[in-house]
Amino acid sequence: MESGLLSFLTCWSIVTAPVIILPYKKDQTKVSKHLKVLVEAGILKYERQGRNIIYSIKNKEIRDLLVSLWIRDVKPCCDGRQISGVCCEEIENKLQDKKENLKNKEWGKRMDATEKKEVIKKKYQDIATLGGSCCSGRGCCGDLSAADLSRSLGYSEADVQAMPDANLGLGCGNPTAFAEMKPGDIVLDLGSGAGFDSFLALQRVRSSGKVIGVDMTQEMVEKAQENARKYGYSNVEFRQGNIEALPLDDRSVDVIISNCVINLAPDKEKVFREAFRVLKPGGRMYVSDMVLLADLPEDLKNDCDLLSGCVAGASLKEEYLGLLKKAGFSVKILAEDSDISKRQYGGLPVESLKLKAWV
Repeated sequence: MESGLLSFLTCWSIVTAPVIILPYKKDQTKVSKHLKVLVEAGILKYERQGRNIIYSIKNKEIRDLLVSLWIRDVKPCCDGRQISGVCCEEIENKLQDKKENLKNKEWGKRMDATEKKEVIKKKYQDIATLGGSCCSGRGCCGDLSAADLSRSLGYSEADVQAMPDANLGLGCGNPTAFAEMKPGDIVLDLGSGAGFDSFLALQRVRSSGKVIGVDMTQEMVEKAQENARKYGYSNVEFRQGNIEALPLDDRSVDVIISNCVINLAPDKEKVFREAFRVLKPGGRMYVSDMVLLADLPEDLKNDCDLLSGCVAGASLKEEYLGLLKKAGFSVKILAEDSDISKRQYGGLPVESLKLKAWV
């Protein structure tokens, strides 16, 4: 843990306060950086109240630990910085031990579909609000930026440079590269995020076409809408909704694209049935998604990081293909990226599957 974070915890007196109040004179860039790290570390939580974001200590166990570190005598440490009570290394070790204990308790808990959805929703709300990626927290993506990740998945340099604020590095492929789209098509983007793939699809359907993005979190929808205004796109619409119950009419779209999202849905059969419902006769769907090549042990299936990281909720490849066919689709596998397991997922038995499905 950086010494700046320890100063942030101790010198700003958030340990004993139920809600964090930030002095307005502090450097807001540094404040945002520290808050983001503390949220990702599981120490803080936040909620939106209008245009404000209210931060607080995540739970009583973390609060009690921080209070236990709040000792009145002060001694110098951390390169001469004044930290209350104990030196940085001791605080870091105690916080890390507590985090591991809390996480180990969570691993043993088997989550139902509703609980899994809440874990995923919270993670992507955090990404939309604070930045970051869907990596599992186990070093899977290394130090790669969103742009680097996108290049490794087949996006061109022009794609990466064109809309940097819309590219959050959340995909496992580039469905816009192999999707058959033409001017005038109505395209649905399942799990549209900040709008990156939706905007690339717009370049293919031109002004005579339209793209509709659906995402489960309002924060992502608002981010995508802001990006559409920023980049000057008018023939795109972003809707908050559940891909298991799409907010679209029957037979209303020509093409569906989806990038590393369907794996997050607990009921994939519903997703594919809904996709079949909204496609016009002759419609087609192009998907890049994570699938399992071998089953995972139960503790990994209920690991919160792996769940939001597109692994724990993935289906076995043959099961995934079977559900598509059961929903009424004809299916063709276009490519399989098994190297992504080593590049991004620490060698877990997964691959990125690229496919076309049509009505």
